[in-house]
Order: sequence, then C-alpha cells, then structure tokens
Amino acid sequence: MSAKRWDTDERGHGIGDASAHVESINELAELAGRPEWVAEDPEEHLLPGLRQGAESTGLTITSFATTPDGTFTVHVKGASEMSRRQVRQAAWTALGAVAELASHVREVHGEAGTVFEVVTGNPDSDRFATHGHSLRLVVDATP
Repeated sequence: MSAKRWDTDERGHGIGDASAHVESINELAELAGRPEWVAEDPEEHLLPGLRQGAESTGLTITSFATTPDGTFTVHVKGASEMSRRQVRQAAWTALGAVAELASHVREVHGEAGTVFEVVTGNPDSDRFATHGHSLRLVVDATP
C-alpha cells in the first residue's frame, strides 16, 4: 500500500484522475505567461474586495505592496485562534471576492504563516481583453 493520503486513509490510492480539467489548467498557464498580462493598479482593483472578504471572516489587512513583476502581496492578521481548516476557509472567502473566471491557488506553510499564492484572470471574451492578477495572500502566524 502507498503512503497514507490523510490520517484515516486505508486505500492508498484514488478512484480516478482529473485529466478532464487539464485543458483549462493549461489555458490559465498559457495566459499567465503572456507578457504584460497582469493588470495594473491591484490596489484599486483587488484591495476593496480583499478587504471586504477578509473582514467578513475576522481577518484584518495589515499591509500590502506590489512587486515589480506585478504580484500584489497582502498580509492579514486575526487567524491566531483559527484551525488550519478555518484559516483556509477565511482565505478562500477573501480570495473569492476578487477571483476571475479562471484561478489557481496554492497554499504554502512557512515561518511567516500560511501563504496563498494565486493567479486569477479572464480569457479573451466579447466584453474584455484577457488580463489577470498575481496575488500572494499571507495569513500572518502571529496575532
């Protein structure tokens, strides 16, 4: 049997694959690699929604900054009494307030806290040209 996938796993393997989603995943990867795809002014476009989403779960934005590559990093506090699952739910609520039609989120744990690395954007449509956002939501480990 393979290594356990969670604490009560007895099978050691799954029931299928997610290959039906590979085309959509590849589409977002291709868009994210386009020069100048990340939209400008994330403070204007993302911060209000992130603030509203974070505050609705008890989190507070403590700082934010945009790096030269366009990644918008936002630090929040207020999760010191939350379980890992509650932190994830709070983060996804905040992220849901700014998510576009296609999104990728990766959760990483480190000394600074829990970091949600996000790429979200829109493919070309009749309404808007393709664009997206690079976002790093840091749920600080300290109160």
